[in-house]
Amino acid sequence: MGRRALLMTAGWLLAAGATAAVGTAALDVVGAGILGPQNQPLSQEDVARALETVPVTTPSAPPSTVATTSTAPAPRGLTVPGGTLVARCAGSQVELMSWSPDPGYRADDVVRGPATTASVKFKDDGTENEVAVTCRDGEPHAETVADDDHRGHG
Repeated sequence: MGRRALLMTAGWLLAAGATAAVGTAALDVVGAGILGPQNQPLSQEDVARALETVPVTTPSAPPSTVATTSTAPAPRGLTVPGGTLVARCAGSQVELMSWSPDPGYRADDVVRGPATTASVKFKDDGTENEVAVTCRDGEPHAETVADDDHRGHG
């Protein structure tokens, strides 16, 4: 029984070593790329050299059938206590395009719009920041009201 256990252990060690060697070789191939170092990050000098070889072209005038002015209002990013949001104005109407709570916060009670006032609440365990967004001079503006202890307020 001792010799059989020794042979099984030796066989297991041999299989484990072979597996480790094959895995290491596979990682080397993946790390260097199958065809060589083409997948390696470029240095700043490499990028500068590559940009020097790109021909410089001057943009041609747009075709006369394409409108050159945009009628869509540009969205604006706003950073507020508890998160960030992107809003845009169309006349006096505001619309929340997106919102993202900061780590530890969550978004709640979103009124996306379009409306005269859009809003979102960014909440954590002890703070509730209600953000009201309106349009002033065609630009979204945010006002925040913080309730540091909203636990009893629903």
